[in-house]
Amino acid sequence: LHHLQDEFKGLCLPGDQDGLEDVTLDIRMQKEKLAMLNKQEEILKELIQQNEATNQELTMELTKLNAAQKLAADDERSMGEECVKLAKQVEAVTDDIIDTISDALNVYGNCAVDKGLAKRFFTYGPFESYKQTQELFKSHFDLFTSLKFDAKHNDTASDEVRIAVREARDMEERLSDAVSAFIESKAELSGEQAKLVLISNYDSGRQTSVTSQEAHKSAIQLLEQEESILEQQIQNAIKRFVDRRTSLAVENIARSALADREIIYKDLTFLQDVTNHAVALDTLLYWALRRELHSAEELLYFASHLRVYLIQETEFISDRIKSMNDTCTEQDLAEVNLESSDVLLNSLFSILDGEPCGDPKLPIKLYNDMRRKIRETKDEIQYGYEMKEAALDEIKKRAKPLHKLIWDGCTKQPNCYNRTVSSLNHALTHKMATIDTKVHEISETFNNVKVGDVHNVRKLWQWFIADPTRLAAAMRYASRDKHT
Repeated sequence: LHHLQDEFKGLCLPGDQDGLEDVTLDIRMQKEKLAMLNKQEEILKELIQQNEATNQELTMELTKLNAAQKLAADDERSMGEECVKLAKQVEAVTDDIIDTISDALNVYGNCAVDKGLAKRFFTYGPFESYKQTQELFKSHFDLFTSLKFDAKHNDTASDEVRIAVREARDMEERLSDAVSAFIESKAELSGEQAKLVLISNYDSGRQTSVTSQEAHKSAIQLLEQEESILEQQIQNAIKRFVDRRTSLAVENIARSALADREIIYKDLTFLQDVTNHAVALDTLLYWALRRELHSAEELLYFASHLRVYLIQETEFISDRIKSMNDTCTEQDLAEVNLESSDVLLNSLFSILDGEPCGDPKLPIKLYNDMRRKIRETKDEIQYGYEMKEAALDEIKKRAKPLHKLIWDGCTKQPNCYNRTVSSLNHALTHKMATIDTKVHEISETFNNVKVGDVHNVRKLWQWFIADPTRLAAAMRYASRDKHT
């Protein structure tokens, strides 16, 4: 029993009347609580039904709004097509104005010949067609303004949809809270019913203290106070919700009215700009016509002066062409005389040791022969230099036994006891130094001749291009040195 009492608090033992009364009171309270939960369940069911009805209404409203949006899109498309048509009409009017201006300019061109026509045109110009075009433009402008102000604007539809979706979300959150509270109440009710089942297995109850009854009463009072507080909070929340919905509706109405006023203001501003532009265009066209007439007069005056100037310039240009033709004739004669002279060709033949003739390719052939001879001479000098080096190597090989003989011994000094060997060594050293000196002189001479030949060939080529007279003098000087 103690174990059961410890495990299940509030069990009534047989013979405990107070405990039985407490349990009976507890059962009565639980029944009332169950009835309250049943009422809450019914309220939740009603709220769920209301939510479903609201969802259906929202679906219908969304369908209506989509249809209205589609209708607005169709209206917008039709308005766009009408605007395109009006723009084409404006372009047609502009083309007519351009044609009128071109006709006026053509008349200006005829006025340059007939002064009487110019006076009549300036007095009785083609202004009737311009006035008709202006009236047509005004009629199109009035039609555009009437269509613009008769169009419907459905800017508040999206705001109403957002408000309805927000209300549905708030209702869904309240329903989820109520369902969670209902589940908790069902769980508590199941626990109390389990207690009642355990209590029904005993025949009698036990005595309880007065303090437990007071605790139950205080708990009931607290629950009643909490219920009254919750009812007051619910009423306040409903009042705030109603006030917020009212203020939101007023704000939406004010915003829609403000949006309509802004659209009307923008349309009026656009119309004012278009009107000002049309007035400015009218004024500009008038002054342009006046300016074109003045420009036509100035053009005629300028054309007369230009004709006189062109006649004078034509005479001056013909004189200059004649003088330039004479100069070209003299230059051609000088070139023919220069081509017929053979001074330069004879100079080249004298430099290259050739007989003068009329063949222009012969100097090139002689120059190639000279380069070939220079190359052969260079090869002969190189061969002689190599032969001298081979002879020098042979002499060094033959001098090795003498070197061993002279430098034989434990000291690092030459052996000078044999005078014949010493004299031979001295003579050999002197001869080797002489041979080295000659080899260096030959190589220097070869390099100098080679550099001089290259330098002289470049200098002769420069004289051949720039100063043929100096080239001829150098050739005469070279031929005189050769004969002497």
